[in-house]
Amino acid sequence: MRSVQFEYVLKGVFLGLWTFVGLRQDPANPSWNDLLRVVAWMSGGLGIGLCVSCIWQLVRGYRPGANPVGFLILVLLEGSFWIYLGIVGGLAAGILDDRPDTSNPHDYWLGYCAVGGAVLGFGFYQLRQVKAWTWRFGLAAAMGALLVAVAIFSIDSPDRLNITDQTARHTLGYFVLLGLPFFYLLTFCGDAEESEIEIAALCAAMALGFWLTQAAKGTFEGVCFLGPALLYFVYSTRWLPGLKVFKHTLRGYGHLHVGRIRDALASFRRAREINPKSQLATDGLWELHKRVDIQSLANDPAALELLDYGFCLDRAGTLLIGSGTPTAKARAEADGMLELVARQKPDTAARVDYLRAVSQTHAKHFDTAADTLRRLLDPETPYDARLRKSVLFPAWDLALRLHPELVSRLGEAEVAKPGRRIEAIGAVERILRNAPDDPSAVELKRLLYANLTEPEFVSAAASGPPTDFNYDYVEQLGLALVDDADPGQKARGKAFLRIAGRGLPDRGPAIFRKLADATDDPDEARGYKEQVKRAGVTVGPKNLAPDMRATYFQTLSELVTDADARGDYDAAIGDLRLYMENGKNELDGYRKLAGLYEKNRDPLNALLMTETGLIYNGKDPDFLAKKDKYYYSVEPDRLEKVRDKVQGYFDVDYCVGKATQILSQKEPDLDTLDWGYHLVTLAGVVKPKHAGVMVAKARLLLRKGDRQDGIRILEDVREIPKSKVDDEEAWYTATRILGDLYLNELERPDLAVQCFLDFKDHQKAGADTLYKIAQCYEAMKEPKKAIQFYETVTAYEGHPKYWDATEAVRRLKEGTTAT
Repeated sequence: MRSVQFEYVLKGVFLGLWTFVGLRQDPANPSWNDLLRVVAWMSGGLGIGLCVSCIWQLVRGYRPGANPVGFLILVLLEGSFWIYLGIVGGLAAGILDDRPDTSNPHDYWLGYCAVGGAVLGFGFYQLRQVKAWTWRFGLAAAMGALLVAVAIFSIDSPDRLNITDQTARHTLGYFVLLGLPFFYLLTFCGDAEESEIEIAALCAAMALGFWLTQAAKGTFEGVCFLGPALLYFVYSTRWLPGLKVFKHTLRGYGHLHVGRIRDALASFRRAREINPKSQLATDGLWELHKRVDIQSLANDPAALELLDYGFCLDRAGTLLIGSGTPTAKARAEADGMLELVARQKPDTAARVDYLRAVSQTHAKHFDTAADTLRRLLDPETPYDARLRKSVLFPAWDLALRLHPELVSRLGEAEVAKPGRRIEAIGAVERILRNAPDDPSAVELKRLLYANLTEPEFVSAAASGPPTDFNYDYVEQLGLALVDDADPGQKARGKAFLRIAGRGLPDRGPAIFRKLADATDDPDEARGYKEQVKRAGVTVGPKNLAPDMRATYFQTLSELVTDADARGDYDAAIGDLRLYMENGKNELDGYRKLAGLYEKNRDPLNALLMTETGLIYNGKDPDFLAKKDKYYYSVEPDRLEKVRDKVQGYFDVDYCVGKATQILSQKEPDLDTLDWGYHLVTLAGVVKPKHAGVMVAKARLLLRKGDRQDGIRILEDVREIPKSKVDDEEAWYTATRILGDLYLNELERPDLAVQCFLDFKDHQKAGADTLYKIAQCYEAMKEPKKAIQFYETVTAYEGHPKYWDATEAVRRLKEGTTAT
């Protein structure tokens, strides 16, 4: 890297010194002798540098007789140090040979020009580090334009050089152009890889020279800049890459000739990096690898690391495969290279073994070739997985199709081993993915799929369906055979379709439906229909194509009917629920579900389906009839287990309403009372603290003769604060009934009076309630309070209790007076 920096600095110094030579001339009277003397010094220095480089190449063993032009180019490229020293040194000597003229102020610019040139050269080097080509190309062009603009401004500015004399301008322009060949020679022969920066600087100088030497202003002025700009573009984009490759390749041959293997490798590889298709660089690299003596490089691991083993394998493959039947010499050359790679890169054994098998086949060593291929085709052989995968296709093609001797030794027997056919199919599919019309791959594909068996696929798909596998092709094979009259062909067609169905879930409904329609066995057909269902569930009905979705739902409907007919109600219910996911026929679907749950002796779920159906149509007579039946059939213990899940569906008001209707009957039979009690028991499971449910249950118990439990429940309701009760009407009802029981049955007027006093606030309370309060006070031996409430009743002259209250007032007053 330091030598590259040094070269760029020297290029900048050259430009700086050359600028100084031009500036020191008197614009009014330029001296061509001075200029030519400097050129002579540079030419002499160049000549000395070339001679030294030539002698050095002769010492290294090169001889110019075989290729004089090539030798000259090699002298330039390999003698860059001497050439740089000769040109820049000659330029410096030419400047110093002409003693400074103290009357010329420009003579004092020598140091500034030298230092400025060095800085400019370092700037060139920094610009060269820009990695992106487009940025580097653009920045170099901008730099060249800037240099031209600064130079023109300095030449024309009265405060700067102010060169207005046409002769002086022409002389300066010719001088600028005269230095360009020397600058380009520095660029061409340098160790640093030529870049756009030097070309931009050269074209900028060329544009400046053309501008200075132009005969007149006007249209021609634009051509002065357009030509160099066009040259920069063409050179940088068209010629420069090829020139780089040529220089690196030539250097590579030079290094190879003198045994500098590491340098030769670096040069050839750099040339191929620039242009991988360069035949010159490829031939050079191949020649190098053929000459490599591994023993001599044993102590040079860096050189061994630089060897391009992938390139060696590619070239060996070209010798063995790419040019027809190889000659014995070509095979020997390839075998030698394979041995080199095998020793140095054991991880490439898969590619090496494949090419060895090809070489052995060409040599008619068929048994050896078969053994080599057999080892390669065995997945248990410890190869690098990626490299083995890359040669599996040509290896299987050789074993199954290309050579009859290998087919007889390997062939179907090898591919039939566990897992081999699927692996071979995967290799073919990877080739066809990138080259769909590859004739070899197409033929091998036909051969492999034709003998594919379902057990082979199932074994390979144990951990998931193979990815490098053409399920569409297998489906087409299956469709072509499944309707065949030959039972054997029909069975193969079914097997192909089953394989396709496992890998094409989005088309699974149609594939398995085809299988179901193609069989006469009801159980087998039902199994395929189950596969239709599974495929639809896996993909999701909404994600299926319209025709697949229609097939899926049609099959579900048939499965429901079939399961119902067989008495498999669980299956029928599950399939019907899946069918209802399409959002259609909800009412009919819930009706069928209710019937299936009923057949399955599950009245609770039948009831839930009925309640759901009534959400869609609350007046449906069938659902209303089912509701009465299912509420009667649900067992409290079953309801208790799922109470939290069904609370939103269970109709507590229905249960209480039905129970109230029964209680309103004058003389309901015991069965009717049991039905009512069953309903409120269910309601009590769902809402155990609901006042309306508790009151209805208590009244039914009282009607059934269970006085103690009935009264206890009513007392529980009454203990609920009226402000917190969920059903105020029920609370008042419990209060009223308890008052009657306390007064007439339990002989507890003290408790009864509290009940009637609370009930008195209810809107339905009236003279009857007041009369009962009076009775309570009378029974409690509190005649004054009793008289007060009896008298209140007498205010209702038309009430049935009017005369009883009047008589009670008279009786109590007489008793009080007597006392």
